[in-house]
Amino acid sequence: MNPYYLATILFSDLCLKELFNGKIYGQENIPRSGPFIVAPNHLSHLDPPFISAAFQKRELMFLGRKTLFKPGFWNWLLSHINVIPVDKENAADISAIRKALTLLKNGFGLVIFPEGTRSPDGNFGVAQAGIGFLACKSQVPVIPVRIFGTYKILRKYTTFPDIRQSASIVIGNPLLPEEYDRFREERYLSTADYILERIKQIPEPHRKARGIF
Repeated sequence: MNPYYLATILFSDLCLKELFNGKIYGQENIPRSGPFIVAPNHLSHLDPPFISAAFQKRELMFLGRKTLFKPGFWNWLLSHINVIPVDKENAADISAIRKALTLLKNGFGLVIFPEGTRSPDGNFGVAQAGIGFLACKSQVPVIPVRIFGTYKILRKYTTFPDIRQSASIVIGNPLLPEEYDRFREERYLSTADYILERIKQIPEPHRKARGIF
């Protein structure tokens, strides 16, 4: 496993569990081998590192906006922790698509946020066709994941996290190709909509209030 990515996992796991009282559910649904797509909702900049902590037994690759790769530290960091730049202004970013499909073919797990961007208000956004395209082309299992609480910890357009808040990550049952790839009209967008709907159906786990034992 990439040592920089491994360090990210360890640090993210520590922050999730110790700083934000984080809980992870459904890790038994993570494939032990072979390629798969991880499809989480997107609430905060904290989501990618917390996903890596939840899937720590498998090395993941992430699709990220090209604009995140700013010269200097961020470009170096993202390049070393398995983030693939995607040009969102170019819907047909062939190089990123080819790389994503190659990674899946080689047995990696690939993280794609169906909504394409963080929620501005904590609610679900609209599914983008990209995840539908990659899922249908690769024919690999899709793992729906629902993240709870990270919007309250670090909202869009804010800088400092609220450590009074807590988070939960729930990993759902894998969706197989025969389940998600069954639409004739608008195949890729319909598949993306279906995946996002399955994420919405994941219930928030019951947990005790923070500080109560």
